[in-house]
Amino acid sequence: MMTIKEIIECLDVVSLKIPQSMRRRTIAHLCHNSRAATPTCLFFCKRGALVDGHRYAKSAYEKGARYFVVEHEVDLPEDAAIITVKDSSLALRKLAVVFCGNPAKGMNLVGITGTKGKTTVALTVYNIAVASGRKMGYIGTNGIYYNGKVFETANTTPDCLELQMSLREMKNDGVTDVVIEVSSQALWQERTYGLSFDICAFTNLYEDHIGGVEHPTIEHYRNSKKLLFTDYNAKSIIINADCSDSYYMIDGVHCSDVITTSAKGNEKCDIFACGSKKSQSGIRPGVSFTLFSSNSNVANIGEHGIDVFIPIPGLYSIENALISIAICKKMGIELDFICDQLSRLSIAGRFEMVELDNRPNTLFVIDYAHNGASLTAVLRSLREYDPKRIIVLFGSVGGRTFGRRAELGRAAGEHADVIILTSDNPDNDDPTDIIEDIMVGLDGVDKPIYKIPDRAEAIAKAFEMSEDGDFVLLAGKGHESYQLICGERKAFSERKILSKINAKYYLLKI
Repeated sequence: MMTIKEIIECLDVVSLKIPQSMRRRTIAHLCHNSRAATPTCLFFCKRGALVDGHRYAKSAYEKGARYFVVEHEVDLPEDAAIITVKDSSLALRKLAVVFCGNPAKGMNLVGITGTKGKTTVALTVYNIAVASGRKMGYIGTNGIYYNGKVFETANTTPDCLELQMSLREMKNDGVTDVVIEVSSQALWQERTYGLSFDICAFTNLYEDHIGGVEHPTIEHYRNSKKLLFTDYNAKSIIINADCSDSYYMIDGVHCSDVITTSAKGNEKCDIFACGSKKSQSGIRPGVSFTLFSSNSNVANIGEHGIDVFIPIPGLYSIENALISIAICKKMGIELDFICDQLSRLSIAGRFEMVELDNRPNTLFVIDYAHNGASLTAVLRSLREYDPKRIIVLFGSVGGRTFGRRAELGRAAGEHADVIILTSDNPDNDDPTDIIEDIMVGLDGVDKPIYKIPDRAEAIAKAFEMSEDGDFVLLAGKGHESYQLICGERKAFSERKILSKINAKYYLLKI
């Protein structure tokens, strides 16, 4: 809590319209969503990518708010206290840190950015650290985790206020280390304002999140990611040397501790993998490799290396594992323990294998692959295990990244045997229009293609047509427990749907 007087002292104020009698009042919380406004809040009218928060000042007033931070004049009753600033978004970022007590101070923060792999690496680090006994927290695509608590988030990296509040709650609950997925948009929009990262990691870069309300160009996208390494006081940096953009990320960076990894056996790297090969337990695929290090200060492995198994297939899973190993080693966790934990790794929505007793010889995989590159990577990995057929089910999001749709179609057309087009998070777009956009990438493809806009019906179709030896990939939704339809999040769990279909099939059999 802070008094209005204390708040004013923290901001670069252009003008004030606050009666003296109101300056001694105490503010209980900060707010920029009119639906959450209360009589004890300070409401920020900030400009967003799609809407201007000044339009909702009256709505916040009607909810009881009487204190407002604005950039220009707003039409409010005389008893509203107005603080005018040049940039209300910046004002909120600055005040959020102070208001929440700068909770990141004294905590060890790990920041991970990249097009693919952020969630897998972050949750791998989180799971290993927690298993080792560390008081670890996670903030990212899958939500907010700490001390057995789980909370949903709207974005991969929450807005500055939610992020600071989450860090404060974690610190109050004894958390000492936090791994954060840092998206390019979060860096561009400075959601991570006021943070310093002990360890920063880069996974890879592919063309994605370009256009619409996202990044205007690939250069803007790449430069936004680089900010994690230039602007947040990184003490250690870990990069995937197999991605050429890694060296762009560290060019000109003032950090002497840069650790390089390679899944392609580059012996010049600090940590590298050799002899990778597919491994399989029954129908469940995985990958194994031998871990080496060229730098005994990073990992004292020895000349014969260490054999590692991961229950997730593909070169990308080795890339993610190496970055995770480097981060955990930097945190002081023993290498043998790290490798043992990797052998039992399971990440919700990231090549998550679902076992169904009525299809024991069919592999069902839920994966977040939602662009052409990631879908291609997963499908190629599945193909290596010689399935009878690969049945892929996917859609695409509404309202943004329209170019992604044809790319998804091309990936499926090249690497799958049966294609089921359906909804993802269509939001305000017509699912049938999205499907037709995907079909552009499937032009000329001579394979079975089904168009089923209802995703639950599409999953039932995939189950019904599956046979022994088939791999069924449900792509795009991953960990999500909802579908975004016309601005509303509607409960939707692919795991639960598969379970219900499986149970229904059992009842039909008897």
